[in-house]
Amino acid sequence: MISPSTRDDNHPIDIHMRNIHNANPDIKIHTVVSVDMDYDHDKAMAIPLGEVSDEQLLAEVARRNLDLHDKITDSLVKETYNLGDPIGIGASGEVLLATHRTNHTKFACKIVRKNSSMNDAQSMSTEIEIMKRVRHRNVVSMYELYETPKCLWIILELVDSGDLLTHLATIDEHSEKLAARFIKQVFHGLHYLHSLGIVHRDIKLDNILLNHEGMIKIADFGLSALVRLGESGYDPDESKKRKSYRELHEMWGTKEYFAPEIINQAYGPQADVWAVGCILFEILCGRHAFPHEPGEDNHSHYARIKKGALDFNKSGWKNVSNGAKELVKMLLTIDPNERLSASEALLHPWIKLSHFHAHGGASVDDEKDPHSNLPLVEAHQILKMRFNERTKKKKKMTHAHD
Repeated sequence: MISPSTRDDNHPIDIHMRNIHNANPDIKIHTVVSVDMDYDHDKAMAIPLGEVSDEQLLAEVARRNLDLHDKITDSLVKETYNLGDPIGIGASGEVLLATHRTNHTKFACKIVRKNSSMNDAQSMSTEIEIMKRVRHRNVVSMYELYETPKCLWIILELVDSGDLLTHLATIDEHSEKLAARFIKQVFHGLHYLHSLGIVHRDIKLDNILLNHEGMIKIADFGLSALVRLGESGYDPDESKKRKSYRELHEMWGTKEYFAPEIINQAYGPQADVWAVGCILFEILCGRHAFPHEPGEDNHSHYARIKKGALDFNKSGWKNVSNGAKELVKMLLTIDPNERLSASEALLHPWIKLSHFHAHGGASVDDEKDPHSNLPLVEAHQILKMRFNERTKKKKKMTHAHD
C-alpha cells in the first residue's frame, strides 16, 4: 500500500503514495510513525487491509516496533520551503505563503497544531486522507505533507486571488451570468467530492476560492467527513441514491449555512447542496438567506432555517431572473430527498446554459439565455460593504496580536 524508505539520520521517512484510494502518486508524505495516528484501533482492524487509510497502516507498523523512526521538525520544512506571510485562516489552522527554495514555485502551507481544541486526531486524519484522494480542477490539491507528533505542515496548491466575496466586492460590475458561471464550477467540484464519499460540511463564501485564471477552487477540509462508499446505501455513482444518507450527526460548520437536517443531527451530502443554495442566495441579493440576527438565540435562528421560508419580494431581487429564483428554491428545499443533488443542479437551465471557458470567459446562447441581463447593483453594493467590514475586523485582530 505504501513504500517507506529511510535515507540517513538527518532525514525523515518519505512515503510515496501508490495509486490506491484514488490517492495521487505525486504526493510526498514525510512522517514520524506513531501509534497515536490510529484513533480507533478496533474500528481500524474491522476494515479490510486493502481499504485502510495510510495512517491506520502506519499505526500498525508502529505497533510491530519496526524501526522506521526519524525526526521531523519545522526546520526540515523550512529547508525546502521559505515560509512567508499569512494568507488565510482555515477551520483547523493558519495558512502561510510558501516558496520552494529550489524551483521557486509558490504554494500555500497550512499549519495544523495538534494540541488545538479544533483539531482532534480523527478530524485531522480525515482531512489528510481526503487531501490525498482529491484531484479536480475545482478543488484545492495537496502536494506534500510533513507530520510530527505535534504539528502538520500541509503543502497545498496556491490559490492566489482570494475568496469569492473578495472577488465579487472588487470587480467593476456584478451580474447574474457571472454568478451562474461561478456556481456551476462549485457544483462540478462538489459532485466530484460527493462521488468520492467526501462531505465538506463547511461550504461558504470564505471557502470558495479563485485562482489567477478565475477558476473556482473549493478549499478547507478541516471539518469534512469521509463516508465509506456503500455504507448505509451511500452510492458513489448515483446522486439520487445518496440523498437518503443520514449517518452524519455532528453540528459542524457555519450557522448561516446549516441545512435543516444538520440541526436535526442526521444528514449527508445534501447538506452541502443546501449550503451552495445559501451562497447563491447571497451573491444574487447580497444578504444571507438565513442570517443570525443580532440578539437572536440559536433556537430561534434554527427554527427559521427549518421552516425554509424565502422572501424574494425584498429589494435586490427585482433584477434577478425567475430561473435563478427557481434554482434557489430547489436548492433550499427542506426535504433532502426533494432537494437537487449537485449533479442534478448542473442540469438546471440556469446553470447548464452558462458555458465556462478555460480563459475565464462566459458565453451564453442569447436565444435561450435564462439569465437577466441587468446588473446586480444592490447586491454588489452590499457585498462590497460586507467585504469592507470583514477587512476592518481582520485589521483589528492583527493589531490585537501585535
